[in-house]
Amino acid sequence: MRATYLLIFVILLGCGDHRPHNNRDQIESFDISPDDQKVLLLSTRDGATTVFEINADGTSPRPILKPSSDGIFSNPRYSPDGKKIVFIKYFKKSFGESAVYVSNNDGSGVQELTRGGELVTEAIFSTKGDAVLYCSAKQYNSSKTKGTTDARRFDIYAIDLLDGKTTKLSKLNALGIDNLSEISEKYILFHMNAGKKSGIYSFENDNPTKAMRIFPVNGTEESTLLDKPGYVPDRFLVFTARSKLHVMNLITRKADLIYDTKGGHFIQMLRGFHTKSRVLFKKFDEPRLTSVNTDGSEVSSFDVEFPE
Repeated sequence: MRATYLLIFVILLGCGDHRPHNNRDQIESFDISPDDQKVLLLSTRDGATTVFEINADGTSPRPILKPSSDGIFSNPRYSPDGKKIVFIKYFKKSFGESAVYVSNNDGSGVQELTRGGELVTEAIFSTKGDAVLYCSAKQYNSSKTKGTTDARRFDIYAIDLLDGKTTKLSKLNALGIDNLSEISEKYILFHMNAGKKSGIYSFENDNPTKAMRIFPVNGTEESTLLDKPGYVPDRFLVFTARSKLHVMNLITRKADLIYDTKGGHFIQMLRGFHTKSRVLFKKFDEPRLTSVNTDGSEVSSFDVEFPE
């Protein structure tokens, strides 16, 4: 029984996806369009999930994917040209399984990329847009005791959008992987949950089996506390350490504290803008988004308008 509860916990929280249970609209994840003009969001209301888009100031919500009768959506992300989105769908009939889907940015043309039979928790487009990278616990799902075995052994896979071929990229065998990003077609950035080895990692596309832990040379926090990595062009890595938001210069590898939520409010998620040196983030249990420059200046927040 304990293992079953752990499985449900991993499904709901794995790869940065969190699901508060109440009757209000809750922001579960978001992404920023390539031109920084739109924000793609996943919200929940009474257990049902909706994918929608807003203007960068939080206004004019436009539904993209309405609640599904047979599943729950998770972690929608834009394609590099903004014309498509990729998202995860958990199946209500077998909540220990999920699949990767893509669609046009208006929700039309939905296509299933993976066939279920595995626990997929996050997916992103490659920077070229010709592949989708995703984290999955394939080996867990082949277990004969799938109903009671802990979810673990996550790795990163890539599926070619032209021929449908799937390739296993990593050999991490992690308890969880979240916040996937691909940087300049060369590096894959992510956070790994692996006990004492937890932290921010990256590997080169040409050498995916060699993952390197990333941490600042000036040691702002314990490396196991570093979480939710993101990239801000053209040389900044942003990450959290509980309530604190840090930015690290990838050239000097020195990090600076640029924002502290204080008052016990952890930062739930973040994304870097694409055309400016700025970060958008959300605090836990707040229906609003906050942005700040990578030097800590010009902090601003806006409330999100939800679709009816």
